Amino acid sequence: MFSLPSILSNNIQTQSSSSLLFNNHHHGFHHSTRPSPRLHHRLLFSSCAQTDGSTTTNNNNYVSIPSLDDNVTRLSKFLESPRLSKIEANTSSHPLSNSNKLKIAIIGFGNFGQFIAKAFIQQGHIVLAHSRTDYSHVAQSLNVNFFKDPSDLCEQHPDIILLCTSINSLERVIHSLPIQKLKRNTLFVDVLSVKEFPKNMFLQSLPQEFDILCTHPMFGPTSGKDSWKGLPFMFDKVRIGQEESRIKRVNNFINIFEKEGCRMVEMSCFEHDKYAADSQFITHSIGRVLQKLGPETTPINTKGYEKLLNLMENTIADSFDLYSGLFMYNNNSMKVLERLDAALESVKRELFGKVLEKLEKRVVKESRVAFPTTFSNTIEKLQVERKEEALS
Repeated sequence: MFSLPSILSNNIQTQSSSSLLFNNHHHGFHHSTRPSPRLHHRLLFSSCAQTDGSTTTNNNNYVSIPSLDDNVTRLSKFLESPRLSKIEANTSSHPLSNSNKLKIAIIGFGNFGQFIAKAFIQQGHIVLAHSRTDYSHVAQSLNVNFFKDPSDLCEQHPDIILLCTSINSLERVIHSLPIQKLKRNTLFVDVLSVKEFPKNMFLQSLPQEFDILCTHPMFGPTSGKDSWKGLPFMFDKVRIGQEESRIKRVNNFINIFEKEGCRMVEMSCFEHDKYAADSQFITHSIGRVLQKLGPETTPINTKGYEKLLNLMENTIADSFDLYSGLFMYNNNSMKVLERLDAALESVKRELFGKVLEKLEKRVVKESRVAFPTTFSNTIEKLQVERKEEALS
């Protein structure tokens, strides 16, 4: 913002061309004639005076204006006014400079692609999109440029190709992209729920010159609908060129999530898959099991039961393709499933064991308890298994 002294200094040395034209027309000044200091003063402030309605015109068609001190006071008030502050805020607080603005091409513009694009747009980035389904109308509403043909998108030379496809379709999508039309050092990013698989796919399929960033926003349209604050964002800079521009580009992309308040977690793809199997995959497995049980809300729901219902709803909101992808493309998932199965069996044995102990005590006291036939058969089976374990 210019200071008041500098504005006054510049204005005293510069004539208002519009005012000069007005007075030259009416008073016959030659273009080379320099007006007197008093007339110069009148010309300088005529526009301001007319604006605030304080001018008058005398019989000689001269504009009568306040004194210089009055104009200084008026200009000072204008420079300090809330209206000017608002103008400055709107013109000087653009979220990004041109050097930080990214052109991001989203491949796979489904629910998650649309969800994540909103944050990119809000932060001032340029977003392109392509998907097998025509999302032109949705893209237009989000101020996203949608391309039905991936070749047309690649010819736009985006800084980043962001793959928001399903895990199962990743390989097909990568091989279908005309990457020869991209810039030589384009940054490829994925947001899949498994990490070793896309990492290896990128390394095998992309030219050495392309940069690779593997990420996993640990949230989605449901869990992140209100805010991303505190939600984990995992990333692994798999292959980034040493040029300053490429380092800055990947950091600018990561900063998008940091600005949204995400909890930033940098770790290797290998570590991610191990942790994800023990957390995300088991969560989805429990949710799918609950779905098969078909639980319903009751008039006496406990808080714990409400959480189970919410867990089921959140997990089944994702496609079964996602769940199967978590299993097929994470080497740790089979071990977790086996442990889950063994844990359920262990709980059943412990539960039936307690019942068996109590039953045996009652038999000793010649006091029998009536159990349902199926339950009795289970206990008898457990007794046989215990005897076999003792013999072995």
